[in-house]
Order: sequence, then structure tokens, then C-alpha cells
Amino acid sequence: MKKKINIIEAIQVILIEVFLFFLLLVFFQVESVWMLIGLVLLVILIVVFNRVNKTKADKIKELFRTNRSIVLGSLVVLLVLYPVISPLIIRQSTYWLLILIQTGLYLIAALGLNIQLGSTGMMNLAAAAVYGIGAYPAGLLSLRFGLPATITLPAAGIVAGLFGVILYIPIYKTKGHYLALVTMAFGLMIVLALDNTEFTGASQGLMNIPSMNFFGYDFLSSFAGLHFYANYYYLMLVLVIIALVLSSRLFNSWVGLTFATIRDDEVAAKCCGVNTSRTKLTSFVTGTVFMGVAGGFYAHMVGFISPPNFQFVESLFIVSIVILGGMDNILGIVVGTLILVILPEKMRVITEYRVLIYGLLIVIMLIFRPEGLLPFKPRKFHPSLSKIGKGEE
Repeated sequence: MKKKINIIEAIQVILIEVFLFFLLLVFFQVESVWMLIGLVLLVILIVVFNRVNKTKADKIKELFRTNRSIVLGSLVVLLVLYPVISPLIIRQSTYWLLILIQTGLYLIAALGLNIQLGSTGMMNLAAAAVYGIGAYPAGLLSLRFGLPATITLPAAGIVAGLFGVILYIPIYKTKGHYLALVTMAFGLMIVLALDNTEFTGASQGLMNIPSMNFFGYDFLSSFAGLHFYANYYYLMLVLVIIALVLSSRLFNSWVGLTFATIRDDEVAAKCCGVNTSRTKLTSFVTGTVFMGVAGGFYAHMVGFISPPNFQFVESLFIVSIVILGGMDNILGIVVGTLILVILPEKMRVITEYRVLIYGLLIVIMLIFRPEGLLPFKPRKFHPSLSKIGKGEE
């Protein structure tokens, strides 16, 4: 029996979301350092309010929890309307539209890494290289063979998944820092190979990669008077929603529960009959597919890719997102991505120190809050997840 929608609660939820949405638009528009500090202080005050007035904060959380469909529906509507509304408020709306597209790319890649690192406990420091492995096939298929994005994007994910299988061969017996070192070495090898292979453009990279083209519609054309970035924005929004839905379904399935048992205690998982090798392979390849699709999208949108785009610093950045947001927490990954992608754009004075900041951020989070800003909650066991014990080692 479906729960009846409470009109008053629905209006309250929508008003809160609209307020937060316009607060975000104001944040994009503000360029004064003092105004930015004021907005940051406002966020801190909201957090303090939640701590002090825990009863009211819990009521708001319960309001959002019990009206989840309204929350998600109104959020999607606001995101769809963003390209239309933002030019009315934001002076540099086109620039921030591009930043949001990049945020979506990092979010998809981070969700893939979260499946590996957060859910299964497999550290992967080659996320940027896998991202590149998806970008180059998409660029080559489009540039050399004239194939449309309907083929190149899935191909980018498939090729990245195949490389994930190859990479899994030397790492399936390794753990901890040894696993991290193997993936790091793999990432360096990929960048060096791309830098010295003529077929991929060597150090010059691939130039003039065709833009997205879906069923004859060129993404460089304007739609309803909007900037052509809006085409990429809407496609990215669809891909992000698909990635979030797949991640959520995977997290709440018996497969996700199996991933968690391996992360928590691999020996105990083996004793319970879990085929750890096959499960870890599934986790690793699934994560690389996510990264590969994001890389393919990036190649088409930018039109130029080269080996420096996929160096280790980008892998470190994606790892920072997962650790900051909270491993094995999808909402935490979203929050971590928004913080690490959007906030530095407002604090450009620290751009040249971002590698140092990401490294310090990882160290600080691992020491003082290893579970991240939004730590995962233990799954509730349900009889429908009982397949976990039916594997064969």
C-alpha cells in the first residue's frame, strides 16, 4: 500500500530545496572574498544549528527521509532548469555550466572508485589512467572511423573494463600498500605508453576529436537559445543519474553485501563460501567501466586529449573525493565531489598548491576522521540477500 503524500510536507521540502538551490546560484555569482567568507560562515552556522538544535535537525532529516520521492523529483527538476535560470542570476553562467559538467565527470569516476575502494577495500591509484583508457578509444573511434557517440561511449566503458581484467591479473593476490603500488605503477606505465605511441598521437595527443552526435543532432548546435554546453550538461545529467541508480542498486543488492564482507574481513568471507577472486574481479571491472565512460565523454566534450591529462595527480584527486566524502557512501561521494571540484574554483589563489592540499587532506582525514564526512551505515541484513552464502570458492 502506497503512502499518501502530505501536501504540507511536500511544500516544505520543495521550499527548502529551492532555497538551497538559489543559495548555490548566489555562491556561483559572488566574487568578493568577504562575501565568500560570509557564505562559508553561513554554512558553518547551519552545521552548528544542527548540532545545538538536534531535535529540529532530526525533524528536517525525517521530513526528507519520509518524502524521498519528492526530494529526488524536485532536485531533478531544479537541475534540469539550471541552464535556463542561471543566466538570469550568474554573470559567468557558461563557465559554471562547464564546471558542473566537469563535476559530473569526476562524480562518475569517483563512484567507480568507490565500488573498488569503498565497497571492496581495493585501493586503486590508477583511476586517471583508466579514465584515459576510456578517453583514447572514444577519441580514436570517432576521429579515425567517424563513429558516433552512441557507439564510442559504450566502447570506452568496454575497453576500460577489459583493461580492468588485465590489471586484475597482477593484483588479485596483493593487498594493502602492495596493491596501491601495483596500481600506481600501472598508471605510470599507461601514461608513458600513450606518450610514446604514434597511433595515439604520442606526446601531441589527439586533436580535433568530433563533438557528440546523437542520431544526427550535433552537440555544438544551440538548443532553445541556450549555450551548446547545455547539450553536454543534459547528457551528463542523464549519465550521472544512471551511475547513481546503478551504484545504489549495487550497494543494496547481495553483490554489494558480498563486496562489504571482503572489505571487512576477506578470510571470514572465504570461510563463509564467498568466491573472493571472482567478486573482487567483478568489483574492479565495474569500477573501471564507470571511469572509462567518463573518460569517453571528456574526450568528445573537450576535443583534445594528451597524456598529461591522465597523470597521477588526477588519480590522487579522485581518491581524495572518496576519502573526504565517505567510503562506501554514495551521498558522501556526491558531497565530496561538490566540495573538491566547485570550492577550489572560488578559491583560485590556492590552485598552484592543490596537490599539496589534496595530500594533506587525505592524511588529515585518515588520522582524524577515516570514515569520511558521511560515514557508511552498516547494511541491514534481509533474507533476500541470503545468496551471499551460495558462492563457491
